[in-house]
Amino acid sequence: MLLSPSLRGIRFSRTELRHLTVGTALVTAAGVSFIIGNSFTLLGLVVAALIFSMGFILHELAHKYVAQGYGLWAEFRVNATGVILTALSIVSPIKFIAPGAVMISGFAEKDHIGRTAIAGPIVNVIITLALLTLLPVLRQSLVYLPKNFGAGINAFLALFNMIPFSVFDGRKVYYWNRRYWATLFFVSLALTIYTNFVLRPFS
Repeated sequence: MLLSPSLRGIRFSRTELRHLTVGTALVTAAGVSFIIGNSFTLLGLVVAALIFSMGFILHELAHKYVAQGYGLWAEFRVNATGVILTALSIVSPIKFIAPGAVMISGFAEKDHIGRTAIAGPIVNVIITLALLTLLPVLRQSLVYLPKNFGAGINAFLALFNMIPFSVFDGRKVYYWNRRYWATLFFVSLALTIYTNFVLRPFS
């Protein structure tokens, strides 16, 4: 299977829980600032912010779960640069929303590194597909636009993280298995185009 670490249970330290709380709060606030002023009801704004933050936190927890399944130490940590840039994104039209990431240490084989890296973007693709499945049912609902927006942002998160350079997940996946990288990259690209330019989340 693509993702098949041993099931040892996901573990959190108190320090990690504090960092997750700070990171999630910042991402949620930045998400609200991204969509506020658009044609969302209060309920829609809340739903959109929750989907926005869910895409971030589940992406990071996917990395953590797979890494811990391989016996590695893996915990989420905010970092000063990420916190400052994400906080500035709340009041700025330019958005950089990445307050932290899952830190991993321990001996890891190339295969384990690749599987850990690909887990996050896969979660965002799954969220996107789940939301797209619900959209036709919710077309007349107050939460149609928020779910539309959520599908678009999760597709973009998957695509952005599959960039095969620098610290992005895509770099690790590319050097692990180029076929998996190409498949997920182009699926994410197609979903991003569809959700952001065909569905038009703010219309």
